Amino acid sequence: MPATLTDNELEELGACVASIGTPDFPRLISHFCASLCHADTVFLSAFFDDQRPVGLYGNHTDDSQKASLELYLDVAYVLDPFYLLFREKRGDQVLSLDDVAPDDFKQSEYYAKFFREMALTDECGLMLHIEDDAALFFSMGTQAKGARADPTRLNSAKPLISALVRRHWTRLTPANTDGSGRLSAHIHTAFEAFGASVLSPREGDILRMILQGHSSKSIAAHFNNSPETIKVHRKRIYTKLSVTSQGELLSMFLAALAKMPPTAEGDPLQFLDAG
Repeated sequence: MPATLTDNELEELGACVASIGTPDFPRLISHFCASLCHADTVFLSAFFDDQRPVGLYGNHTDDSQKASLELYLDVAYVLDPFYLLFREKRGDQVLSLDDVAPDDFKQSEYYAKFFREMALTDECGLMLHIEDDAALFFSMGTQAKGARADPTRLNSAKPLISALVRRHWTRLTPANTDGSGRLSAHIHTAFEAFGASVLSPREGDILRMILQGHSSKSIAAHFNNSPETIKVHRKRIYTKLSVTSQGELLSMFLAALAKMPPTAEGDPLQFLDAG
């Protein structure tokens, strides 16, 4: 147990223990985690390999922020660096945005839409794998100007939090879908196919890295090309898709996914002009 727990945090911890197995546990453990890193906001979601994330608890009250979270859970999570890390690396860990984001992420339209719109000045996360293909992710953010989330005590308390969480969630499986959601496998397939009807395979690879927030320099290093070559590719991609900025590109991507039926195949662009 962390040596620096305050009396209030000890009380919160006791409430967490007492609530294991009840509907109150997700809320209480989320607030305990947020308290440890001096966060103002917290959002708990479940990540799965073959389903879209499921929101379990959040303390956001602003309607526009709630709408952003709904869009994130529906389609935009496929661009989230924390979700991408979940699919690539297993294990319990405390993470900052700087730990996982591409080099140009904070200049990306995704960052502008889903981080700035949440009015966050900093964020840290706690990833706990409950199954090989499922994890809980606690996203904690600060909102005061200049405030920073301190992961030190959260990291120290990670074994304790993990033990409590695994007592509550002995198994973690996706919530039953009612037909209104989209399967994650469909989203990932659509992401891979986005733009394929007009772009070359290499341009498609570059497009996906642009959407994920990589800079031309980062993309160039990935493909062992020069940044100038990637800039030429980027310009050609924008021309072929009739967009002039990353913002327009992101809007096109989200609009296409929103209109694409869950059982459909092929390039999501084909559904933009439908109905």
